[in-house]
Amino acid sequence: MSENGISRRAFIKAAGIGGAGLAVAAAGSTWNSYHEGQSAFSMQGQEHRQGHVYFDRVPFEVDQVPTSSWKVLGQDLPNGQSVNGYHRVDMRWYYGERFKTTGHAVSGSSPAIGYDPSKVDCLPNTWPSNGVAALDPLYQRYYELYPMMLDVDKEYKYDWLPQLIERFKSSIDSRADFNQNEGLIAMARSEAQRAVPVSSVTTPPEQNDWSGVSERRAVFDTPELASQLVKRMAADLGATFVGVTPLNKGWVAWSHAALGGLGAGTGGRGFGLNTPIKIPEWWDNAILVSGTMSWDVNAGDPNYGDSWTGYNISSQIAQQMVKFLKHLGYPARWHSPFGGYDMPIPGIGAECGMGQIGRTSNCIAPDFGGNVRPAVITTSLPMAADKPIDFNLSEFCSRCKLCAEVCPTQCISYANEPDFEIYGLRRFNTNLAKCRDGWNLGAGPMGCRACVSVCPWTKKNTWVHRFVREVLSHDPTGVSQNVAIWAERTLYPKHYNEELNPPNYKGVYEPPKWIKTDEYIGSFIKTPIGVK
Repeated sequence: MSENGISRRAFIKAAGIGGAGLAVAAAGSTWNSYHEGQSAFSMQGQEHRQGHVYFDRVPFEVDQVPTSSWKVLGQDLPNGQSVNGYHRVDMRWYYGERFKTTGHAVSGSSPAIGYDPSKVDCLPNTWPSNGVAALDPLYQRYYELYPMMLDVDKEYKYDWLPQLIERFKSSIDSRADFNQNEGLIAMARSEAQRAVPVSSVTTPPEQNDWSGVSERRAVFDTPELASQLVKRMAADLGATFVGVTPLNKGWVAWSHAALGGLGAGTGGRGFGLNTPIKIPEWWDNAILVSGTMSWDVNAGDPNYGDSWTGYNISSQIAQQMVKFLKHLGYPARWHSPFGGYDMPIPGIGAECGMGQIGRTSNCIAPDFGGNVRPAVITTSLPMAADKPIDFNLSEFCSRCKLCAEVCPTQCISYANEPDFEIYGLRRFNTNLAKCRDGWNLGAGPMGCRACVSVCPWTKKNTWVHRFVREVLSHDPTGVSQNVAIWAERTLYPKHYNEELNPPNYKGVYEPPKWIKTDEYIGSFIKTPIGVK
């Protein structure tokens, strides 16, 4: 008899369970509990660290990247500047003497400040009035190869830039006021997100990639096992997506340039500036790792959101994976948002099955949309490759165009199909100079991701959105796509284009209350430094 007057035996009888049944039930309960505990869903808040991916990409695997992402048109250029028709990006074309715009001239300045006001009048100064013939031979050749860029660049110089500079000057005070008041919490959050420094690559591959590599190399039984371990380790480190693909040498940049770009601020990541990059022979495979940005904060882009969350996650994971691979005896090098790149990343994202190239020229994932900030690790470790996928994104992008409509600088193509030919490829075009200007024109902590926020694929992991993704991916008729686009336009109030620019400082969607300063702070006083 227990203290409460009910014996254990009586309790078991009352519950209708005999001693043997209780033992069986206990054993079964233990078995179920153990196996339920193995589920990624039992790791509250840590699901992705168990390698859980909730969108099954296997049914959408294809042997080649769909031509809607890009179509190879180009002939190989001499001296290794092209690989299989892909023209390796020469960063001098972006950041050298072709343009010295207000944006590019101060690339790397504080995102909270944007353009350096002292340089706000530095219009492009190397495009003579008599046109292409008077340019440096490098840029004459550029326009000869890519004539579609000529009209883009002329429109940028003569139509866009003068009014942009005037708008920038007139909004300096209002942007500062927004950052110090309504945008204060967003600014403070951004500072917190980048408090942990991440290293940059400053030495060439023969030094960087081999430094610290173990003298004893681990040899995997199969490339499939190597790929499995790499993915599991990256997931444990925090990656929400991991993909593996043979490195397409055509993506490796032809050069780094002094004013920014893939190797900004790092002396060309050890390759030097304005000199051709020799691709190391041990860059056999590329491992793409990605984290996401804050879903709620980025809804308030461009004036409340930032990229630091995603930058931190992918940059740190890339460095950690390099350390992991070197410990196993393999050379490795990271290419990340904070460490700089030797190559553009979207094409690698498409090749490893993360997603497809969308209207914005970025890789759109079926589960994260554009809310990815990838990094890549190049290595010689033999691994089984993932396949590209086709989940009907091209058909969706041809109908949607919301990213183009919402863009504060109107830099995204409205074309129905990819129609721009550049770097040996046909794809959608984004005016990158205007896009960079948009990063600097807005207020708030760091640049613009309005196209990411508004994309109907950039939705949280709810049952409704999972259902919609599955329907859109499997529907060849386009009917469900029209319904989804109508729902996005009708059911989700949003701001467009000029509403995001000064002096309005709106977000694509209303930002969450917790990021709005006036929800918490009523006034300011002078900080009593050194008192308390």
